[in-house]
Amino acid sequence: MSFVRHRSWVAVVAIALLASALLADVVVADDPAPPVPPPAAPATEQPPIVEPPQGAPEPPTPAPMVPVPPPGPVVPVRTPPAPSATQASDLALALGVEQSLVTALAKVRTHSVSVLNLRRDRQGNLATGPVGSGVIVSKQGKDANLWVITNVHVTAGSEALDVVTSDGRRWRVTIEDSIERYDFALLRFVEKPKGLKGVKIDPTASKSLCEGAWVLATGNPFFLALDGQPVCTLGVISGTDRILGGEYFYGNAIQHDAEVNPGNSGGPLWNSKGQLIGINGKIASRPGAPGAGPSNTGASFSIPIHQVSAFLDQLVKPADAQSGFLGITAETTTNADGNPAGARVTAFERGSPANIGDPKDRPLAAGDVIEKISLGGKPFKVLTATDLTNAVVLYPSDTKVSISYRRKSKSFTWSGILGKGG
Repeated sequence: MSFVRHRSWVAVVAIALLASALLADVVVADDPAPPVPPPAAPATEQPPIVEPPQGAPEPPTPAPMVPVPPPGPVVPVRTPPAPSATQASDLALALGVEQSLVTALAKVRTHSVSVLNLRRDRQGNLATGPVGSGVIVSKQGKDANLWVITNVHVTAGSEALDVVTSDGRRWRVTIEDSIERYDFALLRFVEKPKGLKGVKIDPTASKSLCEGAWVLATGNPFFLALDGQPVCTLGVISGTDRILGGEYFYGNAIQHDAEVNPGNSGGPLWNSKGQLIGINGKIASRPGAPGAGPSNTGASFSIPIHQVSAFLDQLVKPADAQSGFLGITAETTTNADGNPAGARVTAFERGSPANIGDPKDRPLAAGDVIEKISLGGKPFKVLTATDLTNAVVLYPSDTKVSISYRRKSKSFTWSGILGKGG
């Protein structure tokens, strides 16, 4: 009896303990105790997070870092060697030439002018047509005055002429006289040219020119000097004693490569000392692009100032000035060694004074070889046809002329007077 009771008590205790354990589990699941938080870290301010707008592109991925290569070897700075004495001398010479040209230009540019060929428009008003250039010269002696020299073809077709001087003033001028055949004209100022100076003509300046010498051309190319400030170009002499035919005949012409363009005609050519040596007039040209004028090939030709000077006294006189006319066409002949030996006559122009007259005066005939010509008492040896032409172009009409020539094996002399060549 007591054993049964004891076992019953034990069972009751066991059941009670089991129930307590189950109740404890239920309490833990339904109402857990709050956990103990860990110690708080010190607060730090974080940048705000900005969400990109809907559809915005992702920010670019930064480029990967490229390692910088180590620096290469240091290149030493090279100091150029000092010029040798010869190099220094050559440099000084070049700078001296440059300075002489700059000085020469400053000296002569005030003598250069722009020439305006004026013609009447449909309303009857004078308007500027073709333009050219010119140079103011002074003449000493009985007819002392200031004049403008230019080309005949610059003044052709004009109804009035104006020149613009380097100070910007505009002057009315008239044609005093011209040697039309040789393309140079003398212009006179209508009003007294106050404040202007002309260059003195030295005929010897163009008589001893040599190839390679520096020259300056000033003028009004392409209307660029209508304000009177001349445009300057630089070149060298390419040749002398050139002969060019055409509407205007050029003898003893100076060939050079200073740029001469439309509008430069009639302008001056200067040497490096600032001496007037020629009047620009012709260029060797080639056809330009469609709608454009001819282009310069680098060969320009100028009338030598000693030729102009030879006619200046005639040009300022009331009587009409004329070039001398001989009217002989010739070719160079050679001797047995192949050297030039005279100018053989091939033809005569109509009215040639050398082919007319009494037979006793020994006029020339085709086939005769001219060996010497004397003009105004000055003798010229004739070895080539060019020698004959370049002598005659220096003399005006009515100049006394004497020609020594060879006909077959005999020698003769003819004397006469140059005719009027225009």
